[in-house]
Amino acid sequence: MMPLENSSRQSHFVLLAYPPGCPFHLHALPNQFIEVRTSQPIAVEERRAITLTGTLRLTGQDESGIFYRLVNARQIDS
Repeated sequence: MMPLENSSRQSHFVLLAYPPGCPFHLHALPNQFIEVRTSQPIAVEERRAITLTGTLRLTGQDESGIFYRLVNARQIDS
């Protein structure tokens, strides 16, 4: 999870297949991450898996370079 807001609770973030600063991987390709917008902010906790549900939108490839968006997302308690 890469937060896009300066807060301990996030409603806009990007999920990546691996950490963005990992020296063993090249930069993520557009099909390797998803932009998420939640209906309610969720807590950011390192090394904790989260499960989300929402509406998946395929952008094609817009000017931002993002292929996938999950909107109206919410966390499922696990």
